[in-house]
Amino acid sequence: MPTRPIMDRLNAGETLLLDGGTGSELQRRGVDVLTGATDRLKAWSATANVDNADVVQQVHQDYLRVGAEIIISNNFWTIPSAMERIGMRDQWQKYARAAGENAVMARNAGNPEAYVAGGIAAPTLQGRSDSPASDVDQMGADAFRDDYAQHSKLLAELGADLILAEYVGYIADCVAAVEACAEAGLPVFLGVRHIDEDGKMQYGESLTDLVAALKGHPVDALLLMCSTPEAISTGLPIIRKGFDGPVGGYPNLGYNPTGPIMERPILTNRKPSEGRDIAQNADYAPARMAEFAREWRQMGAQIIGGCCASGPEHVMAMRPEVKDV
Repeated sequence: MPTRPIMDRLNAGETLLLDGGTGSELQRRGVDVLTGATDRLKAWSATANVDNADVVQQVHQDYLRVGAEIIISNNFWTIPSAMERIGMRDQWQKYARAAGENAVMARNAGNPEAYVAGGIAAPTLQGRSDSPASDVDQMGADAFRDDYAQHSKLLAELGADLILAEYVGYIADCVAAVEACAEAGLPVFLGVRHIDEDGKMQYGESLTDLVAALKGHPVDALLLMCSTPEAISTGLPIIRKGFDGPVGGYPNLGYNPTGPIMERPILTNRKPSEGRDIAQNADYAPARMAEFAREWRQMGAQIIGGCCASGPEHVMAMRPEVKDV
């Protein structure tokens, strides 16, 4: 367990190195993340927390080995509404608990001073129905909040150091997610997905409006994620201008998880990925990501890492720019 709380370090102006993709890295290492998948993912890598716990822990430890100071637990879609897609809603706690335990054990073994972020993703129901409405509108505010609150409290009990409400796409969902996560009593970070290269959110909402909507709500850090590096470069100055806390980014470098089972372009970072290759990150070599890390730090980012299709090699290359080593 870290001796110094993460917010003490961030409030003192430190810049921290985040890990890279976990689900994509598991898939790259041969783990089946396609349980029940046809044309889109169901619960993605949630089942790996039990079925391939050794590989999950190894991924976490590899990120720690190359210098990551924050690792995100593999809880992306272990929430009840996501586990329901594969008929395991009644077992969500088993997989959520395993994900949290894997991350904490890896941290304790690899670097006890590193932080475990309990990473909980939005259900993204608008991608699974004909309605573009927010998750809050489709699920109802109470059900949405309950998914996050239960999950956050479980991860806090297991030893997470913060809760990361990630992959959230609507302003209404962002506000509801941080409020629910705060019930666990830990710092709450928010990760906003699929920013476009004009700085707009996925459904056309404004980052400026997002920052305004978050005022007075319990969010300790605001991150842009699962977007192209170029989009993060556009969005960071916008949120930095209006948000009082630490900001950061972790981009999607090009990922097509369903490539092995179907031939259809899939939009994963606001750009289409197609073909059977899982990682489609040729435009973003580790040295290129080091350049982005330098740029983001100059923009005031304090939390810098990678998302889908980034691996330990990218985090290792970014470390000197983030940590001055």
